[in-house]
Amino acid sequence: MNGSVILIDDDEDILELLSEYLLLEDFNIMGTGTDGLQAVNLYTKLKPDFVLMDIAMPNYDGLYGLEHIKKINSNASVIVLTGNSDKSITQKIMQLKPTMVLEKPYPVEKLVSLLKSIKNPIPS
Repeated sequence: MNGSVILIDDDEDILELLSEYLLLEDFNIMGTGTDGLQAVNLYTKLKPDFVLMDIAMPNYDGLYGLEHIKKINSNASVIVLTGNSDKSITQKIMQLKPTMVLEKPYPVEKLVSLLKSIKNPIPS
């Protein structure tokens, strides 16, 4: 297995697409959610290897999720997937130190390679 993942996005089609693709690539999809609060609750309960999360979501956004997950575990692997180009939001994201920020649309093949490289870093 390549690792456990929770997927957070308010777009159900994206959740389904990512879930199916990551399952084919031997990742364990532990849960999905549609806002930052669900991300925090799922992370707390499931402790996945990775959190893949959108930023722009209703109610509790991805900034909320990222901030609170990092409070629980500062080393959590949170990969932010965003289509947002607002500089002030980007600045807030970077202050919260996600593992990686990827611009949507991002090729799922590259996402899988990235996750595998984080899970099994090349020894230096």
